[in-house]
Amino acid sequence: RTVIRVASKRNCPKHSGERLQKSDKGAEKVIVDLDFARTGCRKMVIKYSGEKRYCPRCKRYYEPPSIQRLGGQTFGHGFRAWAVYQRIILRLPYRIINQAMEELFHETASEASIIRFVEEFADYYRRTESILVRRLLDNPFVHADETRLSIRGIDHYVWVFTDGQHVVFRLTETRETTVVRELLGGFQGVLATDFYAGYDALDCRQQKCWCHLIRDLNDDLWKFPFDEELQKFVSAVRDLIVPIIEAIHRWGLKAKHLRRFKKQVDSFYVTVIEGREYALDVTKKYQKRFARYRKSLFRFLDEDGIPWNNNTAERAIRHLAVQRKISGAFHPRGAVAYLVLLGIAQTCRFQEKSFLQFLLSKEIDVDRFQSSRRIKISKPVNRETKL
Repeated sequence: RTVIRVASKRNCPKHSGERLQKSDKGAEKVIVDLDFARTGCRKMVIKYSGEKRYCPRCKRYYEPPSIQRLGGQTFGHGFRAWAVYQRIILRLPYRIINQAMEELFHETASEASIIRFVEEFADYYRRTESILVRRLLDNPFVHADETRLSIRGIDHYVWVFTDGQHVVFRLTETRETTVVRELLGGFQGVLATDFYAGYDALDCRQQKCWCHLIRDLNDDLWKFPFDEELQKFVSAVRDLIVPIIEAIHRWGLKAKHLRRFKKQVDSFYVTVIEGREYALDVTKKYQKRFARYRKSLFRFLDEDGIPWNNNTAERAIRHLAVQRKISGAFHPRGAVAYLVLLGIAQTCRFQEKSFLQFLLSKEIDVDRFQSSRRIKISKPVNRETKL
């Protein structure tokens, strides 16, 4: 146990200039905290001790400022950061976090206390989230995606926005894209999305995800394996997009190497899309999709660095999808706070930085934070794109 003597309060806060008198009353506050080192962490019990001072005009005693600032706090910053890490990164339920506290540190806290830890850290890092939003708006492209989230049995929607380095989440009650318009107000770049029709009303340049399109084509091929018309249509799409993807793998997303495929795109639309009559409804569906999204399907051919898929958004939101399976439903009190911290955690992950070390540092800007240890991230296996 460590004992820290703290300075007493000198002046009365209500009567400026009124000096407080000494007294024989003491003030103490015990805080349980964790001290982190390279080899692990250890529990610390810190007792803050000082003297209360008396104001004859107020007829009341005042605690030392250091003790007063601690308020009703029982656990220090390190301990609370550890609990938040268990919830956000390890996805542990509050009950299991409490059990781990008892077994590892012989300390107990109610589930409400752990929820409060998450809310307190989310409030502290609101400024961090604002910085992440500004960084997103400065980027030439942003990925967006959405998924369902049950809150007390009622479906809500979580939206993710990312540029591959910064991640921000938003929670809405409906699937309307108003939140996208509000967050990306003034955005001058390209928005990469799937084919949800709600994105069509947004006033910005867009790039539709080819992975979603290829996935849909493959699924329908399995449903209609003997339909010659659909097979010819998909073969034409394959002959168009595969050479483009191979060029991207070789040269990257450089418009000077990709613009040469615009002639093939024009030829594809003339021979496969425009003026063709198809018998099968599923083929007509893809014909309309290609006609409707011609510009946004091939935006990446004209502008440097624009991704041809929306995989980054799916990577950012996958952590939430796993948490949803574990938790089932979220409580409304903690859902928004959880998403604030999850956005920061995913930003640390994309930048290969330690989320726990970031919390312990009390830093605000993730980009400026330098993690003392580089985090190894297992990269997803690239699946072959087949048509």
